[in-house]
Amino acid sequence: MYNAKNKTVRLPCGADVYYAQFGRGEKTLVMVPGLNVIDMNGTAKNLAWFYRKFAKKYTVYIFDRRSGCDEGATIKSMADDLAAAMKAVGIGKACVLGVSQGGMIAQYLAADYPELVDRLVLGVTASKTNPVMTQALDEWIELAEKDELKGVLTKSYDRMYTQKQIKKYKRLIPLMMRFTRFMSMQRFADHARAIYSMDSTERLCKIKCPVLVLGAQLDRVTTADAAKELAEQLGCKCHIFADEGHAAYLSKPFNKMVFDFFEKC
Repeated sequence: MYNAKNKTVRLPCGADVYYAQFGRGEKTLVMVPGLNVIDMNGTAKNLAWFYRKFAKKYTVYIFDRRSGCDEGATIKSMADDLAAAMKAVGIGKACVLGVSQGGMIAQYLAADYPELVDRLVLGVTASKTNPVMTQALDEWIELAEKDELKGVLTKSYDRMYTQKQIKKYKRLIPLMMRFTRFMSMQRFADHARAIYSMDSTERLCKIKCPVLVLGAQLDRVTTADAAKELAEQLGCKCHIFADEGHAAYLSKPFNKMVFDFFEKC
């Protein structure tokens, strides 16, 4: 389905990075997902179906973070890993979509490796940490260090989704815990702690490619104000989805706007 493949690439440092590849288009699209508790390995078919709108026009790559636990990881080190993975796979220049933590990584990628980024969309993300983000991270890391997966899921859903969505999706948590393959809580905590290091404000001036920033008015993770501030720093267009929370990147209007922006190239 959609030529979906589960693959792994080895970085020059010796670490492995899992990635999903799908689509048959001539253009290349790299997606950088946000902080997640789900193990991405083996999810290529599901991802291809969800992002099927992109599969006809693009060959899509969705890169995970490096395999195993990664104590001491920073957003910059994650961007360095992503650049190394793209080069190892043979990606020359691509449209890049980064959401949440993935948007933070994408900022560093575009600033430090401009030869790899043609156009850039940054969704529900920020150029630096803020009190709302820090509070969310503190909650998640405390629960992860106690190995409380259900608590991490519950707190994440509370912040990511609107009240209407929470009523729908919270019912799925017991089902997810039964049938979904999750990463270790230590790995999740390592990834979450990396966000404390986020501050790209002095790097943003190095980003020269066209950029679109997308935010959500009801975002209780990175906040709509952070998206507006990021767009102002970059001098680019910003769209805020009025009725969406942090999980706006799952919506059809969000992905249509991404698709339309990339089609301009």
